[in-house]
Amino acid sequence: MKKQLFSIILIGLLLFSLGVLGQNDNYPLTTINGIEYYQYTVQPSEGLLAIGRKFKISADLITKANPEVKDGLKSGQLILIPTQKKPGKKSIKPTVTSPEFIQYTVGKKQTLFSISRKFNVSEEDIVKYNPDIKNGLKDGTVLQIPKPIKENKKTVENKSPEIKSNPTPKTVTHKVQPNETLFSISRKYKVEIPEIIKLNPGSDIKLVVGSDLIIPQKISSKSKIQKKDSVLLESKSLNNKLVEKPTLPKISEKKTIKIAFLLPFMLDQPKSDPSVERFINYYEGSLLAIKEAEKKGISFEIYTYDTEKSEERVTEILNTPDLKSMDLIIGPAYSNQVPFVGNFAKEFKVNTLIPFTSKVPELETNPYLFQFNPGQDSELILISDLIVGKFKNSHVVFVEIKDISPLDEGRIRVEALQKKMTKEHRAFSTLEITSDNVDFKNTLKKGEKNLIIFNTDKFSNVSPYLNSLTTVSTAFDVVLFEQYSWRNQIDKSPQSIFISPFITKLNSSSLNDFNLQFDQYFGKDLTGETPRYDLLGYDLTNYFIGLIHRYGTKFGNKINSNSLDKGIQSDPLFERDSNESGFINQRVYLGEDKAQ
Repeated sequence: MKKQLFSIILIGLLLFSLGVLGQNDNYPLTTINGIEYYQYTVQPSEGLLAIGRKFKISADLITKANPEVKDGLKSGQLILIPTQKKPGKKSIKPTVTSPEFIQYTVGKKQTLFSISRKFNVSEEDIVKYNPDIKNGLKDGTVLQIPKPIKENKKTVENKSPEIKSNPTPKTVTHKVQPNETLFSISRKYKVEIPEIIKLNPGSDIKLVVGSDLIIPQKISSKSKIQKKDSVLLESKSLNNKLVEKPTLPKISEKKTIKIAFLLPFMLDQPKSDPSVERFINYYEGSLLAIKEAEKKGISFEIYTYDTEKSEERVTEILNTPDLKSMDLIIGPAYSNQVPFVGNFAKEFKVNTLIPFTSKVPELETNPYLFQFNPGQDSELILISDLIVGKFKNSHVVFVEIKDISPLDEGRIRVEALQKKMTKEHRAFSTLEITSDNVDFKNTLKKGEKNLIIFNTDKFSNVSPYLNSLTTVSTAFDVVLFEQYSWRNQIDKSPQSIFISPFITKLNSSSLNDFNLQFDQYFGKDLTGETPRYDLLGYDLTNYFIGLIHRYGTKFGNKINSNSLDKGIQSDPLFERDSNESGFINQRVYLGEDKAQ
């Protein structure tokens, strides 16, 4: 699985680098310790292999010149690329001296913050030369601490003014209470989660009830605010002066769209999970949508995280500072992880698409959530319309399996339908069955169409009775109302209808174009799957890219604009109950299958 996902991400990175190839000689040069380098700015979603091919150099040589890239590349990062040429005449450009190091052994309960203050160096510099400590310090670890470099006035010009370190922050001690999280504690003291983790290494992995946390206190920022205000006043005054002179019209800069994928790739699991393949396909389809948008001139920064299935893993990811600046988060996949991501989305006002689960209880109070799977209400409305419309002359039979959970959505739907039909004086029949008593014949009617509706959404509950229903359908006109998810699991069944958020008749031309492109990049044929998760990823990512590109991140009142392109398999219609609630897709389709 790891090799497979690595190939996917690698292909994705290749997609984003195809359009930026150019001449190496166009990049600025610098000479360091007698070695000549290109100065290169990393492009969105670009990897070491892609950069290496661009400059015809191995990834190992790039890493050797830039030790910090072992932890990954970031868009906009400036790195050095060896030219592999011997410099000619002595360069008049400034040279950089490699730092000297002090070896230091980490003591008990020491933090990166305390060590940086001890040696008067930044935390970033310590991590840069000790990349293994990025995920935390351990007692006894030997660190390479860089000594301050003495600058040569002849070689270094335009020296930046020294920035003095901030004074030691005041702290308070907090005793962890039951059910508390880093998120709730950070809100209580009005500090950022990374600040707490900085003073309490390991707290991001596990909080122990009764343990003490060191919490930094906020220093009064009155003087800082006054200084900021004065700078703003100077800026406004300067702008007023410039207005009097003729000016050229401003050219708006193209915004880079930042998207984070929170999907369960399960990279650290010893056994492969069959369901993971669907999420990989979804991710691949999303990459193609992003690539197409790049061809139209839209820039991206893509962040990908393996959420696994645990709440702890999602909490760890949400502590990543980069997520706060996202334009769109896609995921997570599992309902137990949704509340954590939902709270984060609301706190930092980040639009978040929940593409798979329909169990999003926070939707009513969170305007930053978008649920693709339609809710119970949409299905109930369509089924009711069918019963009074297409199946108004049909015999409706509710098959009630014993001991179905009251929380089963199928049971909830059936009970609501029965109440509605009773109120409207619409006749129906009920048939109670068990594994020992399965008799459809005495309830079904000959000469009429019999619409069969089970009181469960779970295929495992229905499966034992499908053979009997299929057999009796040879003597009776039977139509089974099935869940869309059952369609890949039923080997043999009577005629059926289903409701889904997916277009039943796909545009063959658009689909063929997509299939060719998908096969070209990923070498897969998914034409036999229903639904196709690659198409789902493509359609939804394309949909939200269009919204953000046209209207920015506050696209709520424009979400159903007619200017958006229709998807291949999905054409969502997001609506919400109020300005304080989230959005839910209300577009559902009726599908029909002949007897198998």
